[in-house]
Amino acid sequence: KVIRNVEHYINFTDGLGNDGKPSLAMDSLKRLAGGAFSLHYVLLLAAAPLPKPLFDHFVMQLESFLFYYIFTKTPTKDLEKNFSTWADEMRGIAALGDTAAQIDKINAFVAGHFQKNMDGKAQELSDALKRFSLYSMQQYRTRYLLSRLAQHVDLAFSGVRTAGSLEPYMTLEIEHILPDTPSAELRATWTSENPTALYDGYKSRLGNLSLLEKPINIVASNNFYAKKQAEYHKSGNYLTRSLVELTNVGQNTSISRINEKLASFTTWDAAAIDKRHELLIGLAKEIWKTNHFN
Repeated sequence: KVIRNVEHYINFTDGLGNDGKPSLAMDSLKRLAGGAFSLHYVLLLAAAPLPKPLFDHFVMQLESFLFYYIFTKTPTKDLEKNFSTWADEMRGIAALGDTAAQIDKINAFVAGHFQKNMDGKAQELSDALKRFSLYSMQQYRTRYLLSRLAQHVDLAFSGVRTAGSLEPYMTLEIEHILPDTPSAELRATWTSENPTALYDGYKSRLGNLSLLEKPINIVASNNFYAKKQAEYHKSGNYLTRSLVELTNVGQNTSISRINEKLASFTTWDAAAIDKRHELLIGLAKEIWKTNHFN
C-alpha cells in the first residue's frame, strides 16, 4: 500500500492521473497549485482507487475549490483539519465496490464540502478579483488565470464542451493593453483624459491584461490602443480578438452566446478597463464552479 501510494504521489506531482498517464485535469490542477502547495495530495491519494472518469471529475471539482482558497489567500491551516477529515471520508468512498454508489457519494461530498465552502467564500473571492492586478499572485498563477479565461472563451466560441491542454495558452505572453512602459506622450494623454485614474495603478489591473502571441506582442509594443487594434485582431484567442471586434454569427449560436458576456472597445480608458475587469470576473465565476457527475 505504501509503495502504491508513493507511485501515485510521484505521478500526481508530475501532473499524471491515477492511471499513471498524462491527465488534462491533473495538469490544470498542477498549474494552479504550483510546486509549493501540497495539502491537496492527501485528498488525491485517498481518491486514487476511484475509476478514472470519476477520479478526473473529482480533480476538476478540487481545482475549483482550491481556486477559491488560493486566490483569496486563505491560510493553509484552515484547510489542514478539513482535508484530514475529508480524506477519511474519501477513502471510504473509494473502497465501495459499486460505481453508482460512488457517484452518489462523490456528488454529495462535492456539494457538502467543496461547494458549501465556496459559497461561504464567494464574496471574499469577488472582492479579491476586483482588486486583482498582475502582482496580486505569483506570475505562474496570474498566467494560469489568464489562460483559463482565454481557454473558456475559445471553447464557448467554438461550441466545444471538453477542454484541451492549457499549454498553448500558458506559452503566450502577458500583454498590457495600456502599456507597461509608456512613452511620455502616452502617459500624458492618459493623465489628461483620465484625471482621477492613476496610470501605474490601471496598467497592472486584471482588466488591462490579455494573452498575446510573442510576434504580435513585439509589433504591438508600447503603442497607443488605436495602433494596437490591428495586431489584436490577428490573435489566435478570441478573448484578445474580441477587444477590437465581436464576431457576429447568427442568433443563439455558441458565438452569439459568448458575445453576450464580452465587449469590444473603440477607446481604451479607465472606464474601458473597469468594464473589462468586471467582464473577466463574470467569466471566472463560470469557470471555477462545481458540477455533478452524471
